[in-house]
Amino acid sequence: MNLPTSAQKLLLKAALLQGEIATDSWQQWKASVDIENLDQESYQLLPLLYGNLSTHDVKDEHMGRLKGVYRRSWCENQVMMQNLTTILRCFQEAKIDTLLLKAAAMNLHLSRDNSLRMINYLDILVHPADALKAISLLQKIGWKPQEKIPAKLVPFAHILGFKNASKQFLNLRWHLFGDGFDETAEKDFWNLAQLTQVGDASAYILSPTDALFYICVAGGEANRTMPANQIADAAILLDSSQSEIDWHRLITLAQKYHFVLPLRTTFSQLQDILNYPIPSAIFENMQNLAVSQFEVREYQIIAGEKTTVLDRLLMRYFQYSRTVEADNFGVKLLGFARYLQYIWGVERLSQVPYQVVIRGIKRLGSA
Repeated sequence: MNLPTSAQKLLLKAALLQGEIATDSWQQWKASVDIENLDQESYQLLPLLYGNLSTHDVKDEHMGRLKGVYRRSWCENQVMMQNLTTILRCFQEAKIDTLLLKAAAMNLHLSRDNSLRMINYLDILVHPADALKAISLLQKIGWKPQEKIPAKLVPFAHILGFKNASKQFLNLRWHLFGDGFDETAEKDFWNLAQLTQVGDASAYILSPTDALFYICVAGGEANRTMPANQIADAAILLDSSQSEIDWHRLITLAQKYHFVLPLRTTFSQLQDILNYPIPSAIFENMQNLAVSQFEVREYQIIAGEKTTVLDRLLMRYFQYSRTVEADNFGVKLLGFARYLQYIWGVERLSQVPYQVVIRGIKRLGSA
């Protein structure tokens, strides 16, 4: 997993910490980068940086540039939130519950200033039973799907991207972790979610504990990198909701869904970069957690430079195993055969080897 660069670590300190650590980190960071030519992750942290430096009364030739990015973030966020409100009203009228994720949800934790976290796209979750209705409603109000719309929620379908005429983007999800095999996988997350006001509409956001977990592991089954924004979001959430975090639930969720590695890595980065006050007993417990063979094998595939057809099939199997066989490591011959029987719609388990041969021959013929 690629961790934040040394420059990004300085930027995180300058944007999130207080006192001399913040101002010294700012001086070191600006001397080490071309502020007019930043990577995308660093650029997205500039409004947060401006907000923090402003509280420290920093006077600098670069503050004008930072203020411009901050103002642009404010304007673009306003438009995104207006569009989100329209979607939420539409869904409410159709009696579709909506749960906000990622940047839009984070902005609600930054209610003092909704310019600090750029909203590059909207990310919302609905119940699986409402997904097709939600897709239809989004189309009616001007959002165009970026992929083929499934006639039904087929295995592995858990997200669909949309774009509107203003070239804004939206991800509609009906599962958090690609667990399209279990219709009730998110029930516990929904039960603990909190209803909040968004303009003249309302939506749910994850509880602080579940939001921290999702920030730490979102995309953990597919990403090779750990964005600096991921660490910033975790830090912001801890700042706003420290007393509400159920640390033991975090560990339970990591074990249940096989996300020990990304949660452990994020915790380590929070302490190493920002010295965040994670309870020592919890941090030690997290470091000592056993990592399942399931997760180790998955990480090996993710970290590889190239992925084979078998690797991609295994990755999908790991998604399946997260909820269907959550207590067992995935690659057991019988379990994998049953999985193939499931996704291929084969009537009898004994037919799976034949299907493997036939499909392999077809793939070779089309190569």
